[in-house]
Amino acid sequence: MTLATAGFSPFPPELLLVLAASLLLWSRVHRVLLQLTVRCGEWGAFRAALALTRLLEWLPLTARMRTLLWREKLYAHSALGNTGTAVAGARRLAVHAKADGCTRCATCAVNVFINAGLYRETLDIERGWKGPSEEAPSAERNEWALVRFNLVEAVYNLGSWEAASARLSTLEETARGFPFLWNFFPVQRAWILAHTGRGEEALAALVNVDCRLVPRVYRSEVRFTHAAALLALCRYEEAEREARMGLKLARRASSTRNGLFLLGRIAMAAGRLEEALRFFEAGATHSYKGQGGDGLLAWGDCLGKLGRHEEAREAWQRVLARDTQSGAASKAASRLGLHEPRPAASG
Repeated sequence: MTLATAGFSPFPPELLLVLAASLLLWSRVHRVLLQLTVRCGEWGAFRAALALTRLLEWLPLTARMRTLLWREKLYAHSALGNTGTAVAGARRLAVHAKADGCTRCATCAVNVFINAGLYRETLDIERGWKGPSEEAPSAERNEWALVRFNLVEAVYNLGSWEAASARLSTLEETARGFPFLWNFFPVQRAWILAHTGRGEEALAALVNVDCRLVPRVYRSEVRFTHAAALLALCRYEEAEREARMGLKLARRASSTRNGLFLLGRIAMAAGRLEEALRFFEAGATHSYKGQGGDGLLAWGDCLGKLGRHEEAREAWQRVLARDTQSGAASKAASRLGLHEPRPAASG
């Protein structure tokens, strides 16, 4: 039974439009929609987050809300593999971050640049920026610690694990006072230890991680770090199991691609070259093209072991094209006879 037949006047559609427009102009509704956008990003629902940002762009947001919207949009583009769009926005965001001292914007720019393989641009954000003073609010100081923590990844991707380890050590005391960072701190340390052949120490570090407190979109990285530590110890079956669990947890496109490359490295180390090749090819053809130099380098090495030398050279050429600034690019250039490996960046 409709309202009209029950004796009520029909509800004017014009009034419904006015009501909807009024709601969209209400600042409290804006805050709710922004919070939902952030939650979608935390859950890994990046397409939904991006759709919400497009709606919010049309609304009269405050300057602070618009900056938050900017960051969430870039995070979504980066996670979905829209690297060019994300980087273009991150360049503008980095300028804003340094000009206004916005540490949250710096964190976003750093993450986008690293995902795109722009490690030198990442480190440029820190140069000339002293960070918040001791009198600044704790939230701002914690965010600056997170910026510096993320820069560790840029340093080891440039090829210097030792410099990355030294940089991470300088942050240890600061991280103790920031529970979110302190819980993830052992993951970064374990990743460095695993890649410098110290698998037992890496596993010991990971014991201190509470996965329930790790954001959903980064839980796959904890599993991948476990796998890398086990790989360093030649415990291949366990490493593969951890890597596959990480793939199931992956929310970002980059995490899925990196998991495929990691499974390829494990299979190659175990001597299963044909199987490794399938994983490497899946990673190389994945829609996410940023970073990945180490995986592409290993793909070329696997092809070389199988006697497919021309294809190996093509794989190493991809390292130079996709992850130009990485330490892997230097190794690929050496394999191609272009130059001797350059010294790793000091960070």
